[in-house]
Amino acid sequence: MKLALPTAALLLTGTAAMAELAPQDIIDSWRDYYARMNGTLTTGTPEQNGQVTRFPNVVVQRRVIGGTATYTIGYIDMRSLPDGALDITFSPDISAAATLANTGTMAESHISYDLGTLVLHAEGAPRDMHYSYSAPVVTLQIEQKQSRPKPLDSTVILALEGVQGEVSSTSESNGSMAQTGEIRADALSVNMVFEPQNGQRSDITYRGNAVRFAYDMSMTQWPGTAILFPQDMVFGATITTGSATTTVDQNAPQSKHRFSLTQSGGELTMAFADNALSYGLTVTGAELGLASTPAMPADFTAALERFHLGITLPVRKADTPAPFALALALEGATVGDDIWNRIDPEATLSHAPASFAFSLNGTARLFADLFDQTALTALRGAPFEISSIDLSALSLDFEGLGLTGDGGVTFDNQRTDPASGLPEPTGTLDFSINGALGLLDKLGQLGIGDPMIIIGAKGALGMFATPGDGPDSFTSHIDFTDGGHISINGQQVK
Repeated sequence: MKLALPTAALLLTGTAAMAELAPQDIIDSWRDYYARMNGTLTTGTPEQNGQVTRFPNVVVQRRVIGGTATYTIGYIDMRSLPDGALDITFSPDISAAATLANTGTMAESHISYDLGTLVLHAEGAPRDMHYSYSAPVVTLQIEQKQSRPKPLDSTVILALEGVQGEVSSTSESNGSMAQTGEIRADALSVNMVFEPQNGQRSDITYRGNAVRFAYDMSMTQWPGTAILFPQDMVFGATITTGSATTTVDQNAPQSKHRFSLTQSGGELTMAFADNALSYGLTVTGAELGLASTPAMPADFTAALERFHLGITLPVRKADTPAPFALALALEGATVGDDIWNRIDPEATLSHAPASFAFSLNGTARLFADLFDQTALTALRGAPFEISSIDLSALSLDFEGLGLTGDGGVTFDNQRTDPASGLPEPTGTLDFSINGALGLLDKLGQLGIGDPMIIIGAKGALGMFATPGDGPDSFTSHIDFTDGGHISINGQQVK
């Protein structure tokens, strides 16, 4: 949804600042905006009717990676107001067609918008413009046919209800531009259908309440169609939602499967600056499940109080390492009785909520731009090398087992292990474990896994960990030293 929503907003409101609030100046401003994005905007001859100027046959063309996109708008009406502002409305018949032929993919898309109820209000000063807009409902429909690598037909229908928003845009004489915007909707619904030519069909439906999309962006000139993130671009975006429901139905000739997810709230973030691309996903109050016809052992129900995933990556080739980070958290995780009845019918375990979290960061050097498919394909070997990793936090709480850890390791990529080919590490890692023996005993009572594996796990604790201060507690200190040596609790193992 994040891609479709800004597309509609930027198509209609993304613009550098206007010199004046005359209708032709706004069209010229939008034309300049799309020129910055390696695109064009053309219109038919303007038609004047009192205070309304109509621009018919509006066409926007954009070069996208591996293809082109063409947007066709029947007309745009601009009404001049006494205070010098403008009210702008659009014909309901807005359509688009796009082709994509890149990295082995060939696809054609046809897109239609219904913006007939959208009213855009423009006011401000040269090089400093503000837009506000509202609509009872805005819809978008995409139909795509993919011919390779495998035939696939798909349809996406998106509807925003109770839409309100603002966009502020400024530009400077040196060609730089900045833009901030926000879209709010009472509800967002999405329906997607995917039909490969193998008798299967997948239907995805989503409905979220109290949806908000906010973004900010600054840049000068988009340098080329093959670059997703220009060198000087700074971009940030956040999508938040209240309660939401998602279902995924997969129908095959002999079976049916439904995955469902409900949540009390969620947030998706994206940011780019200084060669760092970041994503974040947070879901709260989640209940999920999988049900199949005929029923399968993999069917389940589960719940999470909170889920979070965050990742930051460098995207450009560089001579020096750049930072990266990864974080994952699952809080208050539970599974339904359908799972416990199969694996623990006697309630040997407590069935209490479990939690897991870790956070690490480090540095890595890319040998090719992350989104340059040609350069990545030409590489021989890995496209990156890791210079350092810091485990800033690790925690696990599951059925009486508690695990924590931290530490850091650097890698000498000029010195590698002849046997594994991995770079030589130096650094330390520390771990603390509580309740491990008790959990292993319970798993043995349940008959889960090979008993020899459980015996081996207990032996590994005695070999690689030392007893702690309390009962059933252990600690482990791992040293990586020059020459590829590894010591655990003072005992060299390599």
